[in-house]
Amino acid sequence: MKRKVLKTFWILVLIAIMILPPLRAASAAGFNYYTSVWIYKYPDKLTYTVGESFDKTGMRVFGNRMKADGSTDTAELGIDNLIVTPSKFTSAGKNIKVTLRLDCMASSGKKEPFYMYLYVNVNEMEGDPPLYWTKKITAEAKKTVYLVGDSFDKSGMKVWAHSEGDYPPEAAKWNCTKYVKNVSPTTFTKAGEQYVTVTAHLTTEHSSADFTAKIKVKVYDKIEITKHPGSEIVEEGDACNFTVKANHADQFTWYFVKGKSSVAAKEAGDFFPGLKVSGASEKKLKLSNIPLSLDGWSVRCDFSNKAQTVSSDTAKITVYEKEAPAATEVPAVISSEAPAETPTAAAVPETTPDKAAEASANPTANNGHTHTFDGVYRHNSTEHWLECSCGERTAVAKHVVAEWKTLSNPTKSSVGIRRGICAVCGAEVLESVPYDGYETEDENNSMSLLLIIGLSLFGVAFLGCILAIILLIARNRRSKKRAHARHSS
Repeated sequence: MKRKVLKTFWILVLIAIMILPPLRAASAAGFNYYTSVWIYKYPDKLTYTVGESFDKTGMRVFGNRMKADGSTDTAELGIDNLIVTPSKFTSAGKNIKVTLRLDCMASSGKKEPFYMYLYVNVNEMEGDPPLYWTKKITAEAKKTVYLVGDSFDKSGMKVWAHSEGDYPPEAAKWNCTKYVKNVSPTTFTKAGEQYVTVTAHLTTEHSSADFTAKIKVKVYDKIEITKHPGSEIVEEGDACNFTVKANHADQFTWYFVKGKSSVAAKEAGDFFPGLKVSGASEKKLKLSNIPLSLDGWSVRCDFSNKAQTVSSDTAKITVYEKEAPAATEVPAVISSEAPAETPTAAAVPETTPDKAAEASANPTANNGHTHTFDGVYRHNSTEHWLECSCGERTAVAKHVVAEWKTLSNPTKSSVGIRRGICAVCGAEVLESVPYDGYETEDENNSMSLLLIIGLSLFGVAFLGCILAIILLIARNRRSKKRAHARHSS
């Protein structure tokens, strides 16, 4: 019994602590004041036309009030002194914000501003603009950037007639686009900043006149490429340059391309380890420390200005390995083509590109020649082969990679890159990985980890609930035992 009385006492104390401060504040203030105001009923009119003023008709405003005796209630407020911003609508638009200010008695004992907000739609003026008050017209176009030879695009163009005098009000304007009778020039013949003149003919019952307005546009010359990049053949680790020229281009952007894969030159160091790039946004692209993985790729330059983008021809990059790798034992079966017999002669020196080209260009140079293959594989980015001193190749096959390492995962905006080592010739192989629309392994791992954590937290919470129920049951049993013991005594 004592415990119940004590518990009730502390509940009453807590309630007193919660309600006494507001009561003390109201008692100390000794007057009624408002804590907030709000719109009970919106005005009847929420759609306007340019030039109209805000209409409060039908609007009701209430406020939450703290009374001197500590009680609270709501009371309706008068709106005669309501300050509206904007009070007059000068431009058309949807969901234009209107700020309503009402000065009311606050807890400070003085009147303070309380704010409310609502949104209205404002339409352009309809009907024919009366000529007697038209002062000027203004015009704007959706498209303001063109190339020499383009025609002016009238779609999206708007023309307004503006007022003069007190009525209609100075800021009012009427849409008179349908009265446009001429636009000049219709086709742009020279480059530079210029103006398009728009003429509108406005007519009333008694008179008519032509009004003109100007739209500012920028016209660019068409880009003319005067020099495309040329292909390059280099040794691994060497450097080379690619140069382009174009008239009327403001920007130059270089890319490495191969099939459907494209890598911006400024980001190439992340895709081709060791490659150094400069001039990625200039007329001359400079490459150094060129890796073997760049073999078979091409470069392309995009020329652009604010009105046009034009791409150059692609230029192929051929990269030869600088030093032949250690001799690799030839597999028993490499391809369906049987290699020629290899005599027991001394190893033939490594063939250079010039020698191979000479042998290919002059077939008679091989008359009486027996092909000799030294068992050392040559390779490029996609294939390996055995090569004779005369340039003849055999055992040509694609690289065989048993294990790939992902360098970067593909995304919707860029391809991924993976790297592997050929099991036959030992060459480093780089491949692009297209985005397939599915989650990557890392994303799957992240989702799995989140799922595990979520299930673990759920399990802990579930066990906590079971433990709490057990403790509650045990506590009730102990209480019943003590009550029974007291009753027995």
